[in-house]
Amino acid sequence: MPSTRPRIVGHRGASGLEPPNTAAAIRRAIELGVDGVELDVRRTRDGTLMLFHDPVLDWDSTGHGWIRNTTWAEISGARIDGEPLITLARALELLADTDVSIYLELKEAGYTDAILEMARDYDVLDRVSVLSFETAPLEQAQVSDVPTGLVGSVPTSGLADEATDCGAGSVFSHYVPRAIPRFLETAREAGLTAGVWKLVDTKGSVRDALTTEPDVFVTNRPDYAFEFLNSTPRKGERAV
Repeated sequence: MPSTRPRIVGHRGASGLEPPNTAAAIRRAIELGVDGVELDVRRTRDGTLMLFHDPVLDWDSTGHGWIRNTTWAEISGARIDGEPLITLARALELLADTDVSIYLELKEAGYTDAILEMARDYDVLDRVSVLSFETAPLEQAQVSDVPTGLVGSVPTSGLADEATDCGAGSVFSHYVPRAIPRFLETAREAGLTAGVWKLVDTKGSVRDALTTEPDVFVTNRPDYAFEFLNSTPRKGERAV
């Protein structure tokens, strides 16, 4: 059990409970009491910032075509598992009156400034962190002193080095049993906030990931995370 509670971040809202990157997923995450939400941001052909994970709408929604080649007017009304796709503006509107941290994962470079400007308009910039698997979007955010985090698929020491080299303050990796503890140690030795990204969530796998003691835990099922954290005493505490 962690000696201090990690920050619990709902992956694409609470995507294990509601369709990912939708208003329903964001609302559910807020209801569960998450510390933050992670959302995937892409830009349409006409410059609209929207939430969606994949580059092609057909892969996971009723929409069609590459997002970068499609206007929002053509996309508006498309659904994912019955829930409508939404813009970043709609997401920030839902989050504006909360104290939830907002982790925005950018899939490409070139629209970081537009995202930050929108965050200012909704008065949430002080709660925004920019994440990416690529370094270019992070560098643009750092110019505005916005916290950034590098994301990787494999928890290697090289990932922590890359995060340090590009000026990120955080580094995240997908959960890989046995490899994560060393990754977390290396990241902290480098002065980084260390996060674990858990995509396949059962109660047992969430428990196992949390016992590695990440600083931030990104999960599709924040309800499982809270159930474990609330039912297990921290180090030095006695069970009630």
